[in-house]
Amino acid sequence: MPGDEVPEPYVLSENAPIARKWTSPLYEVATLGPLSATEQEKERHRIHSLLLFALMRRYFNGNRNGSRGTYPWREKQREDDGRYAGGDYLGHNIGALAVDGTGEVIDFDFNHNQLFNSSAEHAEARLIRRVFSLTQLYDDWQTRKPSDPPRTRGYSTLLSDVTVYTSLESCAQCSGVMALGQVGQVVYLQRDPGTYHIGNIMWNLTAREEGGGAKAQIKATAPRPIPGSEIGFSYFDELNELYREYYDAVRTKPFHEWKGKKDKTSALTAFLCTDEALGVFERARKEFLGLAKGKLTYPKYKPKKPGAKTNQEVLALAVQFHDYASDVGRRGTPHDL
Repeated sequence: MPGDEVPEPYVLSENAPIARKWTSPLYEVATLGPLSATEQEKERHRIHSLLLFALMRRYFNGNRNGSRGTYPWREKQREDDGRYAGGDYLGHNIGALAVDGTGEVIDFDFNHNQLFNSSAEHAEARLIRRVFSLTQLYDDWQTRKPSDPPRTRGYSTLLSDVTVYTSLESCAQCSGVMALGQVGQVVYLQRDPGTYHIGNIMWNLTAREEGGGAKAQIKATAPRPIPGSEIGFSYFDELNELYREYYDAVRTKPFHEWKGKKDKTSALTAFLCTDEALGVFERARKEFLGLAKGKLTYPKYKPKKPGAKTNQEVLALAVQFHDYASDVGRRGTPHDL
C-alpha cells in the first residue's frame, strides 16, 4: 500500500553504520553487547566512579523547590532551626567527571539549570565546554619556544582518549555534545528512563569496524555508553531500585508541601534530592576514602599507552583531586590542578 515503503537511508555508502541498521528493529538499535573489559580495567573505572560520587556528596543540595515548606523525603537534611541544608539550589544533583587516557583527572562539573534559568546547562555539556576551554588555552608563553610543536591535536580528535563519568545516563543534548567532541566513552552510574537509550542508539548508528582479524577495532563518532553495572559498581542497581520505589510512593508521600499545596512530582531530579539518594552518595564517599587507605586488587595495572598511570597512581591522583575540588568550596566552577 502507498506509504508503506521503507525509505532509503540518506547516506552515501551502503557500508555506513546507519545503512546497515536502517531496517533493524528498534530494540536492536537501542541495545549494546556486553563490555569487553578486564577486571583490572573495571577497578580503574570504579575508582573514578567513586570519586564522582564523593564529589556528589560534597556538593549535594536538595532544595529543589526552595528552602520554604517541608520535604517529607528529606527529614535527615533538616537543620536544628527547621531549615534544610544546602542553601540556594543551583541545579540538579547530577555531576560529570572527565579523565584522560593516562588516568589523569581533567575536571568535573555539575548541572546548573537553576542558576542560569536554562534547561541546557547539563553536567556533561558544561564539562565538555570546560575541557575544550582548558585544552585550547595557550598560557605557557614564557616556557615555550615558537618553534615548539603545538601542545594539542586538532580539535576534532581532541577528546577521543577521554572517558566521561556521569552520575546519570546522558540525554540527547549531552550525548550529541560528547559525540561532537569525539569523547571515547561515557560511564553512567544511574539509568534515566527519560533518555530513551539515546546513547546506545548513537553508538550503534556510528560504530564501525576498522582493520581485520585480531587487530580489528571498533571506531565510532559517538562515545560508547557503559552502565555502572558492567564495571561492578554496586550503587548503580541500588539507585535504580530506590528511584522505582520513590516513583511509586510519591503519590501518597509528596516530595514537597507548602501553603497547602503538595508537589507529588515523580521526576528523577526530585528523587536525587531525597535522603535515600544522599545516603548512597555518602556511602560511596566513605568507600572512596576507605579505598584510599586500603588496598587495591590490581594496584600495578596500567594500560599499554604512553604515560599511562598504574591503578595505584590513579587512586592517588583521584584523592588529590577530591581534596582540591572539595577545598575550593564552589559547585562545578572551573578547576585546574
